[in-house]
Amino acid sequence: GDLWYFPAGHPHSIQALGTGGCEFLLIFDDGNFSEDSTFLLTDWLAHVPTSVLSKNFRLSPEIFAHIPEKEKYIFTGALPADSASSDPYSETPSVARPKLQFTHKMLAQKPIPCPGGQVRITDTSNFPLSATVAAAHVTIAPGGIRELHWHPT
Repeated sequence: GDLWYFPAGHPHSIQALGTGGCEFLLIFDDGNFSEDSTFLLTDWLAHVPTSVLSKNFRLSPEIFAHIPEKEKYIFTGALPADSASSDPYSETPSVARPKLQFTHKMLAQKPIPCPGGQVRITDTSNFPLSATVAAAHVTIAPGGIRELHWHPT
């Protein structure tokens, strides 16, 4: 039920901690965009000589011995020793909380009753950062029907 907004060109990752993993729907606001054209750090590192990485990061070349030979889009990693805080800003008071939030808890919204069920709508009125994408979470009651509609674009 959470929505995450990643601005174009900003590095990001999603980590599913624990045994349950993570399921997500990837949405782009450009109909011509493909995840295949996404810049991946693993792909870039695979093309940089180990000696250059070592010199750049001032680390031993052995540190980079296990870099994948090609891009890794989705992969299993190790769990960290301690889990991430649910509120990282509480641990670092000198770091200002951003004016706009990059996450939105859609299922925490109060549902809007409608004939045959209920709906939660997320748009710029409640998730200002997501200016080009809106979403609706529709729950259809038993025996209900969702109104017929189409999307011409």
